[in-house]
Amino acid sequence: MKKFIIVILAIVALMPMRSMNADWAYSFVVYSGDIYEISDNELILSDEIDTKIGQVTRYSDHEGTYSGNFSNTYPKGTIYYSIKNTNPKEIIAIKTDEAIFVKAINKGHYANGQLESKTIWISILGSLVIVLLIIWIMKRKKSMV
Repeated sequence: MKKFIIVILAIVALMPMRSMNADWAYSFVVYSGDIYEISDNELILSDEIDTKIGQVTRYSDHEGTYSGNFSNTYPKGTIYYSIKNTNPKEIIAIKTDEAIFVKAINKGHYANGQLESKTIWISILGSLVIVLLIIWIMKRKKSMV
């Protein structure tokens, strides 16, 4: 019985929590809850830039879901701008260099850290159920003796 418990606990301990290297399909930034695909070959002229609307608050090259203005390409602090006569819910500009701006096209809502939080809580709950089940089996076995 002790070997069984050790095996179960080892399996639970070795379950991956979620950390993989990035393999995203494209470069992107997240702004105001939406994901914007970076268009590397479409530059925006500086005279078309309107106002600063945000910036990258978190960068990571590890695949996952993150909250805030996240990017898998640009470092923390990279600034987002609106473009004159363009709705920022459709297209924004990303300042990549002193005077270089690239177009980023809205691809829809970004599933932020909610998914990551749910995955962690499900793992914790599953582990707790297994531990409680083991304790219950041990107590039941002792009471039968």
